[in-house]
Amino acid sequence: MTRAEPNEAQDESLWARARQSGMSRRAFLALLASGGAAAVLAGCVQKISPTPVATPVPSPAPPPAPRPIIKPIPDAYFIPLGANTEMRFEVMADKAYATPESFFFVRGHSFTPVIDVKTWKLRIEGDGVERPLELSYNDLLKLPAKTVTRFVECAGNGRSFFDTLLKKPAQGGQWRLGAYGVAEWTGVQLSALLKRAGIKGTAVDVMPTGLDSLSIERPMSVAKAMEEDTIVAYMMNGGILPLDHGFPARLITPGWVGINNIKWVGKITVSEKPIFVEKNTSSYVFVGPDYPPQPPAKGPMLTTQVVKSACALPWPAALTAGQQKVVGYAWSPFGKIARVEVSINGGGVFRDARLTGPNIERAGSRWEFSFDARPGDMAITPRATDDKGNVQYAVSQQKWNEQGYLFGAMVPHPVKVVG
Repeated sequence: MTRAEPNEAQDESLWARARQSGMSRRAFLALLASGGAAAVLAGCVQKISPTPVATPVPSPAPPPAPRPIIKPIPDAYFIPLGANTEMRFEVMADKAYATPESFFFVRGHSFTPVIDVKTWKLRIEGDGVERPLELSYNDLLKLPAKTVTRFVECAGNGRSFFDTLLKKPAQGGQWRLGAYGVAEWTGVQLSALLKRAGIKGTAVDVMPTGLDSLSIERPMSVAKAMEEDTIVAYMMNGGILPLDHGFPARLITPGWVGINNIKWVGKITVSEKPIFVEKNTSSYVFVGPDYPPQPPAKGPMLTTQVVKSACALPWPAALTAGQQKVVGYAWSPFGKIARVEVSINGGGVFRDARLTGPNIERAGSRWEFSFDARPGDMAITPRATDDKGNVQYAVSQQKWNEQGYLFGAMVPHPVKVVG
């Protein structure tokens, strides 16, 4: 789902953010007139910044250490995984469709940076463009906007099941299925920016680089960069992009692994030769007995995600005997969801679930399944099929890899029924 976004809507979203931060309408209008969106956001960020204003004292205390995650991450919503946090999927049971920012998982490699939007710049450079380009935040907001509803998912989503279902543990954070979220993203098409910079016909790779402490970067093909729904986003679900999710701007590369959705982007390099960095040679590649090395990479590079489905239930879940309705999500990197089936007897028999609400390509669909719950232990196993014919497979067909990427097999969700 895409649409053009008028400037009036952007101004209303800015006003909503400004009002939330305690700014008066008069101050908002004054800032908007004097400095545009950048000035408004600077006023907002200053009010919500977790970094205290330094007070002159003879022996100032050292500044607090940067926080890996800035937004509240209560246990009721999230499962902590070191510097990352997984959404508890049950929080989406009564939601209409999109994942609210307050529930959206956070995957980072260091800590969330707080970037001064007044001095932020986005540079597009490299031998793959005719004329390097530099944009301020206000420059970015003045360009024609595009809104897309798409999912973002960590490549390691489902990694824990290599251990619990395959009995072959994999390295990394042991996510279940909550490293997934679907949101409405607004920004500027990356293709439009590359055209403004005069992208050459000989260009091969495009690599965004983040402004976080580790300068996380990962290349993509020119073909992916030029897709109409690949955007540099500055809004999420109708509001200003939150700090933990990439403010001031981030990449949205629909259907590709999460690492390609670079947050806090500050530079985009366009190259006439393939680009090799740590994130596509040592990590975010398949390493294992089924994956021969592809020098200089240790194995095949990850690009597209896989079809998945999940129950919006606690893990494990407890249900009361009798008629029950379970809801969940299914998503595909290739298109829309065509069908979700559910088994309650270990995969022996599957029955169709009902798709509900929006069904958006590269975003997913909600589903509902009703059944007669009988006392005892059971498992609810959903199986998704997309409109291109891609279907989730049995656990026995899942290939293992050292870093536990792209677990796409059906997952039986444990349930205890009491009556």
